[in-house]
Amino acid sequence: MRRIRLWGAAEIRDALGVGRTRAYELMHRKGFPDPADDTLRRGAVWLQDEVEEWIAANRKVIAEEPEGDA
Repeated sequence: MRRIRLWGAAEIRDALGVGRTRAYELMHRKGFPDPADDTLRRGAVWLQDEVEEWIAANRKVIAEEPEGDA
């Protein structure tokens, strides 16, 4: 059985190496993976593999953009 790995906003922030506001901007950007579920009381969760793929594909763009330019 394959284990599903989920990330919340804190894990995404850590993986991106950005602050809360910047992470929020990126998570709401067109093209960012849709949450796997957004009905939890603690907030939305994403599939870790999908977020890691998005980060790998967008890492250079994220690093070059000034804070607040999502």
